Amino acid sequence: MHELAEVWTRKRGLAWIAVTAILYALVLIPFNQVHWDIAGIPIRPAAALTVVFGILCGPAAAWGFGIGNIAGDLSGSWSLMSIIGFLINVLYPYVSYRLWHRLMRGHELRVDKFSLGRFFLVTFVATLVCMALLALGGTVFFGRPFESKFIGYFANNIIWAMLAGPVVFCLIFDRAVRNGWVYGREWDRLKQSLPLQYS
Repeated sequence: MHELAEVWTRKRGLAWIAVTAILYALVLIPFNQVHWDIAGIPIRPAAALTVVFGILCGPAAAWGFGIGNIAGDLSGSWSLMSIIGFLINVLYPYVSYRLWHRLMRGHELRVDKFSLGRFFLVTFVATLVCMALLALGGTVFFGRPFESKFIGYFANNIIWAMLAGPVVFCLIFDRAVRNGWVYGREWDRLKQSLPLQYS
């Protein structure tokens, strides 16, 4: 069973889905209420959380952020495009999780120059791919202009993810790993191979 499906069968996975969904919605909703936007694209400081919690909670964060995004849209910006937004908000943290763990294989998982460099790389690649898919979905299904929407989506998310994301990463990563506030098969594999690091 793929871990994106398996997470729904595990109590710990369900708990992390709930935690990440609530956290994401709490950050999204206030900004949806005031309707601040740039070129029609809502300002999204919640983008600072996506890669960080994707790395930490993998499939649970994927579903949590997807659900949290729906909750945020229902608070003031719901449209049929929200369905595509849900799918992208599932994909974005999950891509970050898989890519970061692949790049970090063979390296100690702690905040240092190497892991921070990989964090920036993962943030750029995951944001580029997912915002391109979001803009493409809008073009294919709703006739929205691809180029202008992609630039707006990418710029809005990459700014928050690159500036505030590393701050969040540095503040919580080591503590999260040390206390077991992580979820996903990649973390399970690491716990088996490096048990002392997680004790």
